[in-house]
Amino acid sequence: MLASLTGNAKPSAAPAKEPRFADLFNGRAKPKSGTPQPAPATPTVRQFLYQLIGDAKKLSRREALNAVIDASPREIERLAWLVARLRGRYLAQIVDLGNNPEMLPGELEITELRRSRERYEEAERGFASIKAALSEGEIVLRGVRPE
Repeated sequence: MLASLTGNAKPSAAPAKEPRFADLFNGRAKPKSGTPQPAPATPTVRQFLYQLIGDAKKLSRREALNAVIDASPREIERLAWLVARLRGRYLAQIVDLGNNPEMLPGELEITELRRSRERYEEAERGFASIKAALSEGEIVLRGVRPE
């Protein structure tokens, strides 16, 4: 009791957790009590990158699952429809430029065409990201069974 009053009490030993892979190489891993441990080996670049990619995938999956909550298949279908519509508008603008062969397109027409292309490409990239996240299990759709 005197030891606990003076601050000399030993804290109760918590069960030792297994160190993470990265902790083995950055000096944060602590040896299990009573067992002398050799100094950790320095990782190779390949080992480091392998662990980094694994950690990034886990973090990405967790963040996607937390950010995209209760998505429905209908929402994804609407996104596909939007991408198709944007593509169609972009293609129609290109065809319209060719309707007047005597006149070159002006700066305004080129600016509008560029905006249409950028909108379409950005939506297409987003849709590709959604499809990849669905196939990786990073997004769960309501009413659709994951593989």
